[in-house]
Amino acid sequence: MIKIVRSGEYTQNLLEISDNQLLDKVQYQVNLFIVNTEDTRLRSHALRKRMKGKFAFSITSDVRIVYEWLGKNTVRFLAIGGHKKVYAKNKEIE
Repeated sequence: MIKIVRSGEYTQNLLEISDNQLLDKVQYQVNLFIVNTEDTRLRSHALRKRMKGKFAFSITSDVRIVYEWLGKNTVRFLAIGGHKKVYAKNKEIE
């Protein structure tokens, strides 16, 4: 089972979501992730270029959670939001 650490940015992004259906979907997908990070329903993928070393998985067709591995069983959620928000060219996720 995976342990999740949340960054301040991720927590702030999550608080900005007011759609209860989307929040339910987030919780469902996070639970899938905790049980099996390789579940195909997550559509997990490694990121490239300036986000090399980070990963993302899908909540909806547009919404993603960006994360990084801290160890074998621990990840840090860095951001959540639509493509434009989490992959913005002027955005530096740490």
